[in-house]
Amino acid sequence: MKKLGDEVHEYGASDCRRTIWYQFDGSDEAVNYIFVKSDEDCGNIINSCNYGVLAETLKELIEADLQTGPENALSETHWIFYTYNINSDLIDDKVRFSVYIRLKNNSYDCNINMSDFIFASSFDNVLAIKNCILERLN
Repeated sequence: MKKLGDEVHEYGASDCRRTIWYQFDGSDEAVNYIFVKSDEDCGNIINSCNYGVLAETLKELIEADLQTGPENALSETHWIFYTYNINSDLIDDKVRFSVYIRLKNNSYDCNINMSDFIFASSFDNVLAIKNCILERLN
């Protein structure tokens, strides 16, 4: 996993936000095992499995980031985790499977970017990934 960036932006007197970007590489087992090559040309689907390895990896990275940071108080912290998995959609856009996590008011939220193919073929698994991540963090 490669850390791509770490930025802090002030949007007002009491609104200071930090965003941290990471990218998994194709050999990273924390994310690699969840993707399964589809028989179709659209890309990979999500494997039904225990997503705890991915969730624990994200939790460890987040905890480490929270130990280092700006001196000023943050109103929000965001993490963006890009994967190597890129699928096509119906209009030939390329969509990268990415996990987004936000810490605000001592509570974590999670969103996952996915292609229409992943949505149609693996949405229940994506929800399971999201729920697993949130259970580990909250």
